[in-house]
Amino acid sequence: MQIRVFISSNLPPDLEKKLIGENVELLSFPLIKTVPLDFNPLIVKAFSPDFIVFSSKNGVKWFFETVPANWIKKNIVAVGSSTAEKLKNLGFSPYIPSEFSGNGLIKLFIDKDLRGVRFLLVRPKIAREEFSKFLKEKGAIVEEVIVYETVNDTSNKETLLKFFNKKVDFAAFTSPSNFKSLLSQIPAELLKNTKLIPIGTTTKKTIEKLGFSCYTVPEEFTLRGIVETILKEIRKV
Repeated sequence: MQIRVFISSNLPPDLEKKLIGENVELLSFPLIKTVPLDFNPLIVKAFSPDFIVFSSKNGVKWFFETVPANWIKKNIVAVGSSTAEKLKNLGFSPYIPSEFSGNGLIKLFIDKDLRGVRFLLVRPKIAREEFSKFLKEKGAIVEEVIVYETVNDTSNKETLLKFFNKKVDFAAFTSPSNFKSLLSQIPAELLKNTKLIPIGTTTKKTIEKLGFSCYTVPEEFTLRGIVETILKEIRKV
């Protein structure tokens, strides 16, 4: 029996091959796109941060479209392996929290004396505030640079509707915005028999707040983690 899977991202060829090799009918593409926002790069120079925190690869992309990489001399923190990889390609050696989330960032700094330490947070227009709040409570000096916003990508709406009109066994989401975008494009009842897999805890919380249950969360909060989780479930059958 063929298993039908949707993933809200473009999969690397090796991961796509793994799924298709297990008799999976796969549909995978992002449901959102990022749009850069103007910001003054001199803010970065004037603030002179001790740490710069990137929460996504899109943050890295749009930040360095405006800020020269040679301006950055201090400590870099990357949330997630894809964010870290993008920074490494620019010549940086980022710190990476073991948990790819705001809680992971907090754990990275929980035992540090942060009084007077200057943090620059590179973020989208809409972002969770837990790490910023934590830093301020610890006495850190925080500046935030909003470098992009996320908007729905409805260019594949007809393809989505056609795919979800038949039962989809697994649907995996790589961000809260991707899940919200899906709900804006297909009727919610089409998900009632689908096992929902969030990439991590932040996406899981959003899915549950919107009234849905998550089937499981990958051990590794990455695309590879999602694919390995689905493969593990398929092989149980």
